[in-house]
Amino acid sequence: MRRTVILSLATIVLAIFCAAGISSAAEKGGEKLGIKLSAVPKVKTEAKGEATFDLAKDGSTIKYKLHVGKLENATMAHIHAVGNDGSPAAILAWLYPTTGESPSLRKGKMTGTLAEGTLTAEKLAGPMKGKTPKDVYEMLEYGKAGVAVHTEQNPGGELWGVAKQKGTGKAK
Repeated sequence: MRRTVILSLATIVLAIFCAAGISSAAEKGGEKLGIKLSAVPKVKTEAKGEATFDLAKDGSTIKYKLHVGKLENATMAHIHAVGNDGSPAAILAWLYPTTGESPSLRKGKMTGTLAEGTLTAEKLAGPMKGKTPKDVYEMLEYGKAGVAVHTEQNPGGELWGVAKQKGTGKAK
């Protein structure tokens, strides 16, 4: 009997700790998304990368981090709409340089964080002007937008990645 009571109390305490951990994790942020970047078709490069996006719970901001490996002479990086052929189309937001709208040569080969910051509605460009960061996040999530990294040797883009489509939801 005593063993059963102790086991029951231990189970209750464990359940409380687990529930507290789940609720505090949910309160910290909204959704998270990672996009792997690889060579743009017809571009030969050893470079690779990953862009991660963390949508705030209220949808008003996206924290992002752009990590690259073996990338040489980066000039800029953006979130682009996906064109009909699957390639980068209109620029939706600048990721590097974080101030946007002006290429900035990062000379030499690098591995590490190329850019990180927070996207707000004011930083959205092109067809996303007047929209919200949540709208951009949904485009990324549903494969209607992707991330491109441009370099001095490949000004049209060296790395490109699109998230695997999350279904048939309607992104704006």
